[in-house]
Amino acid sequence: MKRLLKISIFLLSLLILTGCTKEEVQDEAMQTYSYEQDLETYELENDRLKFTLNPDTTYFEVVDKQNNYTWTSNPVDGANDPNADSESKKYLQSTLLIEYSNDTGMNTIFNNYEYSISKQIYSIEEGEDYIKVNYTIGNVEQVFIMPIAVPESRMNIFKDNMDSKQQRQINDYYRKIDITKLRPTDNKSELLSMYPDLETEPVYELREGVADYLKKKIETIFTEAGYSYEDYQEDLAHYAAENTKETPYFNVSIRYRLEGNDLVVELPFEDMQWRNSYPLTKIEVLPYLGAGNTQEDGFILVPDGNGGIINFNNGKNEQSSYYTEVYGWDSAIKRDAVIDESRSAFPVFGIAKEGVSMIGIVEDHSAVASIMADVSGRTHSYNYVNASYVTFHSASVQVSAKTDKSVMVYEAEKPEGVLKQRYRFLGTDTYSEMAQSYRDYLLERYPGLTRKEDSSTPVNVTIVGAIDEVKQRFGLPVSMPVSLTSYEEARTLLKDLNEAGYSNLSIKYSGWMNGGIKQTIPKKINTISQLGSKKELKEFMNYGKEIDVPIYLEGMVMHAFDDGLFDGFSVNQDAAKFTSREIVELYDFSQIYYGIEDWNDSYYLLKPQLTIKYMKNISEYAKASFAYGVAFSDIGYLLSADFNPKNLTTRYEAMLMQKAELERIASNGMGIAVNGGNEYVLPYVDFITDMDLKGKQYQIIDHSVPFYSIAIHGLVNYAGAALNLAGAYQTEILRSAEAGAGLSFTFTKEPTSILQNSNYTHYFATDYEKWKDEAYAIYKRYEAELGHCFDQYIINHERLQNGVFATTYEDGTKVYVNYNNVDYVNGDLNVPAHDYIVEGR
Repeated sequence: MKRLLKISIFLLSLLILTGCTKEEVQDEAMQTYSYEQDLETYELENDRLKFTLNPDTTYFEVVDKQNNYTWTSNPVDGANDPNADSESKKYLQSTLLIEYSNDTGMNTIFNNYEYSISKQIYSIEEGEDYIKVNYTIGNVEQVFIMPIAVPESRMNIFKDNMDSKQQRQINDYYRKIDITKLRPTDNKSELLSMYPDLETEPVYELREGVADYLKKKIETIFTEAGYSYEDYQEDLAHYAAENTKETPYFNVSIRYRLEGNDLVVELPFEDMQWRNSYPLTKIEVLPYLGAGNTQEDGFILVPDGNGGIINFNNGKNEQSSYYTEVYGWDSAIKRDAVIDESRSAFPVFGIAKEGVSMIGIVEDHSAVASIMADVSGRTHSYNYVNASYVTFHSASVQVSAKTDKSVMVYEAEKPEGVLKQRYRFLGTDTYSEMAQSYRDYLLERYPGLTRKEDSSTPVNVTIVGAIDEVKQRFGLPVSMPVSLTSYEEARTLLKDLNEAGYSNLSIKYSGWMNGGIKQTIPKKINTISQLGSKKELKEFMNYGKEIDVPIYLEGMVMHAFDDGLFDGFSVNQDAAKFTSREIVELYDFSQIYYGIEDWNDSYYLLKPQLTIKYMKNISEYAKASFAYGVAFSDIGYLLSADFNPKNLTTRYEAMLMQKAELERIASNGMGIAVNGGNEYVLPYVDFITDMDLKGKQYQIIDHSVPFYSIAIHGLVNYAGAALNLAGAYQTEILRSAEAGAGLSFTFTKEPTSILQNSNYTHYFATDYEKWKDEAYAIYKRYEAELGHCFDQYIINHERLQNGVFATTYEDGTKVYVNYNNVDYVNGDLNVPAHDYIVEGR
């Protein structure tokens, strides 16, 4: 395909706020694309897939050669959907949805069917292993390299290079305006204002209504006469007021490649262009790829918690559609209320129907991605799921306290790299095999992920060292550490656990430094005198090594509390910034009225560079103290950017920085434990605690499935919430059994009565003496029945009926879980109410 690049120049500028100054930014020259058909189709092919793109629409189909099933980029008959209004039909015929903002902060969505495909303002190019579609999206006329208006003396320069026929054509298509020979309908003063040269000579003006095909002919004539892009620029500038139009339009390119049984889709940031006054803020990619209609049986896989299933055509149109942010909310984006917070630890979605399925995996820039899904019946007849990306962040800033006028402020730089997602096509329609395919992908992408060797039940015990409590000192309120488990008591507690018979035990010791759970930043690490001496801490670590129990020293590295002059934290120097350039000061949100609890203590988001520094500080201190490893309470669960224009760090860049530091720590022989377990930490960690085994359980979701667990079981140890702190711990045990999770507990040596009148009543059931017998009974049964499975892959998971599930391992072991209040009986199988049983060992 010939690539036709039509150039237009924008002569308007935008005043943007940078710090406390205003800076004029000139729009760069933008290309606009146009379509000319050279080929009937464009194709990519390998042993597994055949990709065919229709140049008239840019729609494509992918044929999976293993089963001859054809996947389409858009619903085949979406334009005629009887249940869709005209706007929804345009969406169904789009391969991109984009959102842009203006100077008032109002967001507008353009679909690329109406604003590009139907106008044929796109081009297609082929590379050695890719096909690339370049879209211009917006209300833009096709631009031709020819003068719109030009003085006679300049026109004659080019007419002299034309033959007589070409000169006659130019005379036909242009009006020669002579100030001495005006028409009765002409407004002389208006013409002189537009074309000041009329005072001294005639001006040639392109006639109104000239069709594009004729403009193409005129462009060719001028090109042959030596008219160049530089000439075009000069003429535009000469009559700038006449030639400049302030309309939003955008350039976005999609590159398609095949890799095995995967279709790889890439959107390079370098190909994205927009006018400064209309920044492109969001892109939704291939919104209806693989969508299922009302006549098809199937389901949508969403990354809710451990995984969720939305059945096709489930009729839940009164419920909200599904939406989640990959890796949760970015704290560097300001918000005033939180009604419901969604997050996903893994950037995967999927569709299964008619015996086949596909999974979509967000790769590069997953940190700015969101996943959304919906069923048929709300706006059209299709069930679909897709990923969208925030491309440019913004905030509204009030100019001064004396006025309510505000301006929009944007992040300082456009991101680099590509938005990348991968579609893997499978010859199965079970979520278990979809999860196994995701496992294969993880093993391909992360060579550091290897098969576990220990088959016994992984148990993690978090021991809480110190909390803080305000006490009077010399008549002043002072925050002081209060011991819940001293270094020596932690050693004794571990000794008791080991002698009880836990075989695959690990310890996280939290609140052991810098004041306790509410620690100061680890710029410098200090042990807590109320917990004991440094010697006693090292003795605790050495004891863990003697009995072969890993101990991880836990710390917080992403946030800081402004505790005083001597904690090493400077708000102005160390805190990250919002897009508005304000310091990121955070508050908890009320669960009653959803707004911020500004009467409680605030805390600050640290710059990503400091987070990395403090990760290093804690890991090196842990190593020097003879600890097995280091644990982070925030890394692997939270992820945030820093929009400080002087040192912009995107969320994706922050993720890469954290991965690099985790890799460095692991390569130095230190173990790592984290909470949550976002996908990018998997190659580096030994244990994931507080993994979400439940999800938000949105009403549109029909049932939860352990998709993520199936993918990582046998590769990484993981556990859900601490059982003794779970509101209904028996249900958490069932979730753990269903998902193949280990067990987790949180203990203190001191009785929980010490927590009265403190901010730590959430440790309501951590008294080890009261819980140790129950904890061991839970473990003993779990280990006896499941203790041979933790080095195995999960090969199947099925829903037997509502509330009853079965999980199958490689060796045939089958775990039945019954969440219901009545026994499940099917032939010889009897699963007691609210219990689990194991068969096949």
